[in-house]
Amino acid sequence: MDADPIYLEPQGYSVIWPVLGFFIIFGLLVWSVWIWLLTRAPESGDGSGSLPPAALLKLRRDALARIDEVEAAVAAKKTSPRAGHHELSQIVRGFVSKASGLKAETMTAADLRERGPAHLAQLIEEYYPRQFGQAEADPPSFARSAKAARDVVEGWS
Repeated sequence: MDADPIYLEPQGYSVIWPVLGFFIIFGLLVWSVWIWLLTRAPESGDGSGSLPPAALLKLRRDALARIDEVEAAVAAKKTSPRAGHHELSQIVRGFVSKASGLKAETMTAADLRERGPAHLAQLIEEYYPRQFGQAEADPPSFARSAKAARDVVEGWS
């Protein structure tokens, strides 16, 4: 039984494999660029695009009026000191955001320490225990907090 060995002739490569490899590599490159763009550090709002003096003056008046309203509501016991501290924080952060372009409304205290003005970071850190602490903030500390908020708003240039 002497049989001749069977030889198969060479097979050609299909074009699908190089094309598939190209799309996989291209997809990985697009994905890595997309991840890089998403994880870039946010642009700092350094206040270079600040408001004109008249707009800043109106913004300051509005913020100070709101601080007075919140302080009066806490003094009249219509609002708790804890809720008052939340409102003061929102007022000051909103004022700074509009006045400077810094996204202070969404920044943590660590972000403010790193990229924001020092007096704003200090004020927000002072509010944290009164906003989120276990014990309710007392009304006398609220008067100091309202004055500190006024100082930040009045001193902003």
